[in-house]
Amino acid sequence: MSADGPTMQRPAAQNWEEIPHVTQSMLLTVQLPRSEDEVLRKRNPSDDTITDFDTQWSRYTDNEGWYGSDELLEDILHPLLNADALAGQAILDIGSGTGRIVGMLLDAGAEHVYAIEPSEQAFQVLLRNIGKMERSEAVTAMHSTGEQFGLSRQVHVAVSIGVLHHIRDPLPVVRNAYAALKPGGHLFVWLYGYEGNEAYLRAISPIRRLTPKLPHALLRLFVEIGYWALVLYRAIDRVIRLPMHTYMEHVLWRLSPGKRRLVIYDQLNPAFSKYYKREEAIALLEEAGFRDVQAHHRHGYSWSVLGRKPSIAESNQSGGHCSNRPI
Repeated sequence: MSADGPTMQRPAAQNWEEIPHVTQSMLLTVQLPRSEDEVLRKRNPSDDTITDFDTQWSRYTDNEGWYGSDELLEDILHPLLNADALAGQAILDIGSGTGRIVGMLLDAGAEHVYAIEPSEQAFQVLLRNIGKMERSEAVTAMHSTGEQFGLSRQVHVAVSIGVLHHIRDPLPVVRNAYAALKPGGHLFVWLYGYEGNEAYLRAISPIRRLTPKLPHALLRLFVEIGYWALVLYRAIDRVIRLPMHTYMEHVLWRLSPGKRRLVIYDQLNPAFSKYYKREEAIALLEEAGFRDVQAHHRHGYSWSVLGRKPSIAESNQSGGHCSNRPI
């Protein structure tokens, strides 16, 4: 780990290629193995999603206000995980985007954060934003997909917030998170929920057949139309309570107008989005080997899910294998 800034790391491989990045008088070096960089570029069902977020995070780059606050992190984690419990922990963040969650985790007192981001342009924004953070030296940023990264140590907690529902087959990512955790460690994921969004999905699904195909400028026009429709919806909701009232008041309207537009863009832009039913969200973690999986219906529209990796003793009792690599 560098004392001068965030550490950039990729899994061990041959044919390393060093690419320097200078951010605010700080030299950051990203090491990309040519063989793995080619793997990232191979066509697979996740490529469209990676490209979508390349576009999105190269245009929406800051994490200011309540959008990047400790208070919002607590809201996301509650009641399954206490943000105070993150202090002093090594934490993995899968799908870091522009570093919003990374900054939250550092503010919560994480001992070290491993930030995984597959999108090339988003990764460059991530590096710049990490460079502006206090304790940037406590971050290792890795340009890798969620199923391909490897860490030099096991971590106490892994999080993936708002990411897995955009991956067509997220199980390999969840299994890789399992491998990265210490025995007894926890994985927390936040997913779009089906329950509570039925009416919304009936309205938005026909629109989403078109919007992922639109260029950015035209998509922005749809976002603006959606924003003013949302303003009207909220005005009616304040007189006659409508579906998603709790989300509107406790989450969406605490964001700045710019970030509300980002939320709409985030709904219309990705090529793939899955809205999970409770049993599907739980099964995703259980299939990867997690135990004591709990799910919380956050604000009636999404699922927060927490699973625990078995201890060594539990794994031995069940005849399974649980790595005990030193850290």
